[in-house]
Amino acid sequence: MKTLCLNCQCLGQPEAVQEFRSLVQLHRPWLVFLLEIHFFDDKVDGLQRQLGFTNGFGVGSFGRGGGLALLWTQDIDVQVESYDKLHIDAEVREPSTQGATWRFTGFYGESRRELRHRSWELMKFLHTRKSKHIAVAVCG
Repeated sequence: MKTLCLNCQCLGQPEAVQEFRSLVQLHRPWLVFLLEIHFFDDKVDGLQRQLGFTNGFGVGSFGRGGGLALLWTQDIDVQVESYDKLHIDAEVREPSTQGATWRFTGFYGESRRELRHRSWELMKFLHTRKSKHIAVAVCG
């Protein structure tokens, strides 16, 4: 399975959007995690369609920064287990492997130094959750 994680801070530029579309078309990932998408609500429908994904989940941005999205194809089943402005934690099942499941956690650390202890606490908490296989995308 291919996954792609990207900080979208510069996706406001048309050239950057086209480059990202090209990356998705070239590598054909089943799962994409995006951060700093700067959407002010949780809807990622337009982004899904633009990039050719059938499913998606978003966490809107708060203020000037942030925003997360998890997009996936119809080839996998994704169940979002928990989320907030810093992470999306999901269980992924690949039907092609007779239902084998694994865990994906897309994580965006606190940008303010004095609040980074919260990021570490969140990572420790997520680590204690049950899962056989874990894939973590840490960006930021």
